[in-house]
Amino acid sequence: MPSPSPSASPPPSRLWRDRSFRRLWAGQTASQFGEHTAVVVLPLVAVVTLGAEAGQLGALRAASQAPMLLLSLLVGAWVDRWRTRTVMVAADAGRAVVLGAVAVAAFTGRLDLVSLAVAAVVVGTLSVFFDVAYQASAVRLVARDELVRANSALEGSRSAAQTGGPALGGVLVSLLSAPVAAASGAVFFAVSFLSVRGIRRAESVPRRAPGGSGVWSRVRDGWRFVVGDATLRAVCVASAACQFAFSAATTVYLLFLPRDLSLSGAGVGLV
Repeated sequence: MPSPSPSASPPPSRLWRDRSFRRLWAGQTASQFGEHTAVVVLPLVAVVTLGAEAGQLGALRAASQAPMLLLSLLVGAWVDRWRTRTVMVAADAGRAVVLGAVAVAAFTGRLDLVSLAVAAVVVGTLSVFFDVAYQASAVRLVARDELVRANSALEGSRSAAQTGGPALGGVLVSLLSAPVAAASGAVFFAVSFLSVRGIRRAESVPRRAPGGSGVWSRVRDGWRFVVGDATLRAVCVASAACQFAFSAATTVYLLFLPRDLSLSGAGVGLV
């Protein structure tokens, strides 16, 4: 049997030579670390700085998660018609400003649980916009034959942030105090802002055809598609149950660990 010719080997990946993708990946990585750092920092601000009780902390956590439940479908339909770079840059700038405002309010004694809950809702809403936009951006910026590698790189960053972000947030609370840690979290979003802003490649934004379906019609079509598919329906139910239980347990941890076990912020983040 003749040996394969050199031309039969797959071409080397162009992904990491692509400046636009490198900027997207760096911005997404910084954004994910900022997002998952805030998951611990904002509740610890409530517990340590404001003395929040169990019900109040539960309400704060619910407020921060509500945008994902209530807005994801709408945001997906909207972002599909926008330039994703613009969406990501605006989301980063907004989250950096909000976390900076939380830190300033805490230092001046003007922060309360209501304003902290409002900040959590805004950060959660902007995070939904960013997360939907970066996934759409990868599809628009990367060639189809590089899309699997691109998604692997982006998901790797997200997984690293899910693991390391809470620990980093806890360490920042221990070393810098909760209000300063909130301001430090804004730095991640500022880095993401600068990185994503440097993407120069033009996007091919889908145009809405005359007489095409509106946002609500597209949301309904997507909902029917998922509900009508047995596999997707099972994945959604399992994911919802897992997230519900995990969020409940995390709320308990954020009260039990610092108050009953007297763990530092770093210890809470590590757990």
